Amino acid sequence: MRSYYQSLWSKFKRNFVQYSFQAIKDPKWFLMFCVTRIQILRSIGILVNRRAIDQTYQKINQGNNTLFPNLDIRKICETLNEDGLFLGINLPSDILQEILVFSSSIKYYANNNPNLKFSLVDKEKSELKYQQNFAMATHVHRSILCPAIQRLEDDPTLREIAARYLDTNPILIDTRIRWTFPVNDPLNESVRGFFNFHYDLEDYRFLKFMFYLTDVFPLDGNHVVAKGSHKRKRLRDQFSLTRDAIDQDILNYYGHDHVESIYGKAGYGFVEDFYCFHKATLPISSNRLILEMTFAMNHYSSLG
Repeated sequence: MRSYYQSLWSKFKRNFVQYSFQAIKDPKWFLMFCVTRIQILRSIGILVNRRAIDQTYQKINQGNNTLFPNLDIRKICETLNEDGLFLGINLPSDILQEILVFSSSIKYYANNNPNLKFSLVDKEKSELKYQQNFAMATHVHRSILCPAIQRLEDDPTLREIAARYLDTNPILIDTRIRWTFPVNDPLNESVRGFFNFHYDLEDYRFLKFMFYLTDVFPLDGNHVVAKGSHKRKRLRDQFSLTRDAIDQDILNYYGHDHVESIYGKAGYGFVEDFYCFHKATLPISSNRLILEMTFAMNHYSSLG
């Protein structure tokens, strides 16, 4: 029990300044962040934030404009509503290769700290320089630098899925390329939470399209989701200050058959409501690379 309160205090100290700054910068974000964890208030927030969908999304042309002409949008949205997760949105091979080339040439920041900048070719030197092992590396993307990613961001089928699920014109709020690396040392406090079950609060409702850019099989750092947890949470999880849960609690409450470990070859993709409990796993055998695109109902100034 003592270790729990020590961990809670550590997280509070780490996040207090950041959350206070964001609350002052954007009170609407602070309201959302406070009420969305409680499911009934989240549902009210979703209703209030719905807006009429433009004809752009109502009369979408899935011909040559989309990279995903064979996806069943209605089925995907039904599955998202039920499970908070849909699997099997796969990248064309030429798009995958272009993103891989791009990912090898860009700068990243390590361990969720924008001050720890490095290039992949200098990873070992940078670890020595910053005196810590890198468990994670992130690049927040500007799509103009990579046409393949820009095509994904603008893809009419993906945007139609987002529009129907969010029930409003979707707003692209973030695109990231993220590495996770095998490490033997204890994880840095700033990244430890990524590898524990948790749920996110970036808007009243939002979703992420995620694409593995490397093969991900057991021991390769797969993503894990508790299906249906976007609609059903224990009261203790709704009122928790940390929004995380231990593995056994998740398995006991939702059942083993609802906890999905996601594997696939490079290019394998899925879409998820990140109000679901989810986590990354730490790779053991090889580095993992993933592309994430986040669509939401609103864009808050506190989030950049």
